[in-house]
Amino acid sequence: MNISDRIRQGHAQNRIRALPPPGNAPFGYKRGKDRYVIDRTNAPIVRDFFEHFLLYGSLRGAVRHIAQRFNKVIAVSTGKAWLTNPVYRGDLAYQAVDPPQVIRNTHKSLLSRDEAAQIDRLLRRNRSLPSRTASAKRSLAGLAICDRCNGKMTVTSTTSRALGKSKAKQKSYLYLRCHDCPEVPKCKALDYERVLERAIDKICQDLPSAVSGVGMSGLGTLKEQLEAAIAKKTSVIDQIPALVLSGILDRETADLRIYNLRTEIATIEDRLAQLPPTNLAAIAQTISIPQFWWDLSESERRFYFREFIRAIALDPKSPDWNLHLVFVF
Repeated sequence: MNISDRIRQGHAQNRIRALPPPGNAPFGYKRGKDRYVIDRTNAPIVRDFFEHFLLYGSLRGAVRHIAQRFNKVIAVSTGKAWLTNPVYRGDLAYQAVDPPQVIRNTHKSLLSRDEAAQIDRLLRRNRSLPSRTASAKRSLAGLAICDRCNGKMTVTSTTSRALGKSKAKQKSYLYLRCHDCPEVPKCKALDYERVLERAIDKICQDLPSAVSGVGMSGLGTLKEQLEAAIAKKTSVIDQIPALVLSGILDRETADLRIYNLRTEIATIEDRLAQLPPTNLAAIAQTISIPQFWWDLSESERRFYFREFIRAIALDPKSPDWNLHLVFVF
């Protein structure tokens, strides 16, 4: 056996024993004897990065936040790698295996399971939005589309130019406009505040009925099936030490069986985390109150809009714009 074969064999044995892969520990962790341990100097930076992303849903905003607060400058691609790295969720990922395999709960995490599932939903949602609108200041940015040409409507601002007014007293007005409109004449710009008011009224009217059509009973059944499968595999893992003591299984076979079961459990838990909450109907009733939306800041409103809405379709040439919502479910 040559050196490379021995190295691969050693790595395979480390995977079976759920030991960290070779290389440096991710930022916020350091290597311990047989697992990653939290680096208490750098972990608060990573944790603050996650909290900012969960609050505002903006990757670039979270990168800027830690640069300003901690003087920690990272690339946007590095920030995205942090959000998707299983190590921060308390798991180990072995990329050398095809397909890559994940083993759950191997060390202390910086993210809870609920927070990790929320991050995955935010990343999937942001992929469907135009570039850079995930960090836009306005809540309707990236959501409004023209129902005639299906073009994206962007938020533009203009300032009143009344004579005698100082710059401090000039008022700024916001509009939604489709810059690439093929219509002749082009569709007129729409008052942003009026569209926002109509969108809030519409989501309060339509969200409860949209949620009721999701089929929550089937969702509950699927969740129970997945949880039962996890419990069954966990029970098998608990029985393996007794089989080793009785001589039915040798240590190597037992370790391999535990490794395979833990990767199977990780796959099922990923499916479970991607399911919408079973109390979605109760959540819909709560946020179908108009005052809930008006009490939010623009960044908070942007977060909730994108959690439930894929697009807001408008017809600029219609008297009432024929505004309708495209929900994510």
